[in-house]
Amino acid sequence: MAADTTVKFFHSAMTGAPTLTGQVGSLVALLDALLVNGFGTGTVDSITVAGGVATVTRAAGHAFEVDSVALVDGATGGWTGLNGQKKVLSRTASTYTFDATGIANGSATGTITHKFAPAGWSKPFNATNIAVYKSSDPASTGMLLRVDDTGSVSARVARIRGYESMSDVNTGSGPFPTDTLINGGYFWAKSNALTSAARNWMFVADGRFFLLAIAYIDGSDINNYSTQMYFGDLIPTK
Repeated sequence: MAADTTVKFFHSAMTGAPTLTGQVGSLVALLDALLVNGFGTGTVDSITVAGGVATVTRAAGHAFEVDSVALVDGATGGWTGLNGQKKVLSRTASTYTFDATGIANGSATGTITHKFAPAGWSKPFNATNIAVYKSSDPASTGMLLRVDDTGSVSARVARIRGYESMSDVNTGSGPFPTDTLINGGYFWAKSNALTSAARNWMFVADGRFFLLAIAYIDGSDINNYSTQMYFGDLIPTK
């Protein structure tokens, strides 16, 4: 049985990971990479299959960790089963492995690339430094998250609001929170100062929920100085 690739995790120390700062647009760029696009695209040297396990070799190195999810593309001929999302089973500095059950032994053909697979969300609306994100899972509630990272109040924070439905980047119904609760929406802190210094972060998600932790105080100690932001469908306990 192929390894489950539902849950994705990322952190700022991964090679090629997007950088988060206290500057305008930084949070939208981060969420674009983690939720929608993925990051760290590179061409592999080879993929070989033996005994139902694929070994990816890249002499220049790679950033994948055990249990992270790679998105492989470009394998051709009888090796197309190697394409798609693959959970990393083991790694060295220049190789990693994933489950290849049902694929014949041998060396794959094609110009093969890999990158960190995104969480699989969509971005139905956007403007300059503003983005709307939505789960692509048919089983989700379909709520939308609007992220205003224009620095309208301060570059160190973004304004956040959820909607039940939206017709464009600025128009929606069923907002949460309402203006009565919090006028203009929540604040998500990126940094405690107007600085270009990078901030450490951690992120975990599936197709219906994500959580982002940011070391907003000094950019280093995410264990003691972090804020946690999340959006999506929770499992009801009622």
